Amino acid sequence: MNRRKVVVDAMGGDDAPGVIIDGAAQAFKESKDIFLMLVGNPEIIAPLAEKAQLPADRYEIVAAMDSIGMEESPREALHSKPDASINVAARLIRDGAGDALLSAGSTGATVLACSDYIPRVPGVERGVLAAVLPANKSQKTDPGRSIMLDVGATLHCTANQLVSFAIMGINYARDVMEIDNPRVGLVNIGEEETKGHGELVEANRLLRGLEGVNFVGNIEGKDIIKGVADVIVTEGYIGNVLLKGLEGFADATVETGKRIYGKNIRSKLGLFMLSPIIKKLKKRFDYAEVGGAPILGFRKLIIKAHGRSNAKAIKNAMLLAEKAAGRNLAAHMEAQMKTFYMGMFDGGKGDGKASSE
Repeated sequence: MNRRKVVVDAMGGDDAPGVIIDGAAQAFKESKDIFLMLVGNPEIIAPLAEKAQLPADRYEIVAAMDSIGMEESPREALHSKPDASINVAARLIRDGAGDALLSAGSTGATVLACSDYIPRVPGVERGVLAAVLPANKSQKTDPGRSIMLDVGATLHCTANQLVSFAIMGINYARDVMEIDNPRVGLVNIGEEETKGHGELVEANRLLRGLEGVNFVGNIEGKDIIKGVADVIVTEGYIGNVLLKGLEGFADATVETGKRIYGKNIRSKLGLFMLSPIIKKLKKRFDYAEVGGAPILGFRKLIIKAHGRSNAKAIKNAMLLAEKAAGRNLAAHMEAQMKTFYMGMFDGGKGDGKASSE
């Protein structure tokens, strides 16, 4: 049986390790092919795993007696705690013990630990933090989601870095989101090819010249959730601002609905009639449905779950990691990054090709 091994930072997250074990129990019920390596304190994890009746042949506990809290300085904590669970998990991936890594702990610590231990895909200068967002459907076959990258790992980017984001996003959209010909949009202050600073103009030129890439051109902030692009490429600074803005909009919408509901009987009746639509919208915006955000650019996939993830979110993050590993996402990214850079050397800058195969 070809089981995919997901290395889990079992001590990372607001409610770890309890919620990690609950999520594992749910994941085992939905997939027969996932194997979990739970990294953390065995004295805490083992009783929880036994209580949750995790199948003994589907997991193992790897000892790590330290953990890194959300309030700690990531770099200082990683250095002072070499046996912290995220450090141990990253070393397991480095040594080939697992196919993917999952953590709900500190984002900074997760990114830095992976950067310290896990080799990057050749041509990728830094790991990229992505976010899966809800998006309008233009047709029934649309997944209703898009992937935006970067959302905070690299604040200001070169044109080549932006192109590498596009290549990684395309592969994620194909392998995980199952979009055959993902549309790529470059976030800018206008749709014209000459808009934005020099690196954005050059990135636009490079993306337009890539064979096999369905580049729709520059897109603006108003287009992010309209569904005009499946892969949204942006600098980390802008991506983080956009992401936080969307999160704030979703929270404000919920709070507004609560206030309207409490006003009078007519408001309650109106919201009751709209409840099926509201439930669908809530599901589209619910991070637990996605499970986690991919950290791309490494030779193995890393999934970063939200710190306050519930068991459902952890379960979906585990299944996401298993799916991506099973479809050889990292290998596909590496092959296309090599194709792009070899094309630049063979045909001159801007003549790189990103095969759609």
